[in-house]
Amino acid sequence: MILLGLDCETTGLSPETDRITEMGLVLYSSEDKQPVRITGFLVKPGIPIPTELEKLTGITNAMVEAFGVEPSAMTKVISQLAAHAEFAVAHNAEFDKGFVTAEFKRQGLEAPALPWIDTRTDLPPEAYHKGKSASLRYLAADHMFVYPAHRAVHDVLAMLEILSRYDLTTTVKRAQTPNVNVRAVVSFDERMLAKDRGYYWKPELKQWIKPLKADEVDAEKEAATFPVVVCA
Repeated sequence: MILLGLDCETTGLSPETDRITEMGLVLYSSEDKQPVRITGFLVKPGIPIPTELEKLTGITNAMVEAFGVEPSAMTKVISQLAAHAEFAVAHNAEFDKGFVTAEFKRQGLEAPALPWIDTRTDLPPEAYHKGKSASLRYLAADHMFVYPAHRAVHDVLAMLEILSRYDLTTTVKRAQTPNVNVRAVVSFDERMLAKDRGYYWKPELKQWIKPLKADEVDAEKEAATFPVVVCA
């Protein structure tokens, strides 16, 4: 099976108002467990990159101005590579899919209609039981390797390395099971109970949230030492 791994670095979190600053793309053969094509490039976002994100990623306004490609060139490459793939793969796929879809829409184009695998939620459960966080950087450490995070191609290669360690058929099946978010009903003093079970604080909602597969909710409710509620 050929997979298209991808990762976006962006100017912010909103696909509607923010833009892609770097794209990493890797065509990956699951049979050979090897990349068969690797490409990555800076993208001209057309809006300024905030200072805090320049510091986080190392991608500066001067860099994208001097070396970035136009967004139309980016979408062309995505379409060309997607034509070879059966699935798209991303870590926190909702984020990357949202930015890619929004950019295609701005250009009056349809994004490639590939099904998605999200390595943040779709790997077998044992992939996430080695640590308390499903962030890519922590998952890599849990799988005994480190990598230079927050650059697109590096993130894709790390994600695919983790994916390669698990049965792909199981992962594909889990990708077809709906995702849900649950929240921990805990007080301020009990917050570490939620954190220790992999919940993360979502400040805009003032809630401790954890993404799960729909068929994992009942087990989470039984295992947690606090009430667990499915988010609307």
